[in-house]
Amino acid sequence: MSRNISDNGLKFTAAWETFASKAYRATKDEKYLTIGFGHYGSDVKPTDTMTEAEAYLLLKKDMAEAVKLADSIASLKFNQAQFDAICDLIFNVGPKAVAAGTGTGQAVRAGDVKTLESKLPQFRNQAGKPVLGIYRRAMGRLALFQGKSWEEAEKYGRGIKSL
Repeated sequence: MSRNISDNGLKFTAAWETFASKAYRATKDEKYLTIGFGHYGSDVKPTDTMTEAEAYLLLKKDMAEAVKLADSIASLKFNQAQFDAICDLIFNVGPKAVAAGTGTGQAVRAGDVKTLESKLPQFRNQAGKPVLGIYRRAMGRLALFQGKSWEEAEKYGRGIKSL
């Protein structure tokens, strides 16, 4: 049985990636440009534009690797909301977040809800330091994991005021 991210999960990820209709350079040191919902790469040209509908399609394509990995390792015990949160974690943090040797990776494989609920908020660092915006997404992801709609989960995460 092959699982996929739901529309609710995709909308959660899109809400945190933020839509850009025109290609832009996220920071001056970025090698490539970004467009849509966080699509980044050599295929993005300075004159590129896209609609929000096109951006959702591209996000779904961009998430394919994260979804494929989640489907291959996540316990079948997880419900759709939990699976969506795992997909967002992998998309946002990368495959290392669920590596087999990590506590998070072991919990994903075992279907250990309680351990994942304690691990998800820990994904709040950038370059080894806690960042409020990243923590907000992590807490929103936890709310998604606990069954909230993407709107409720995003609102909860963005409502976090401190680390």
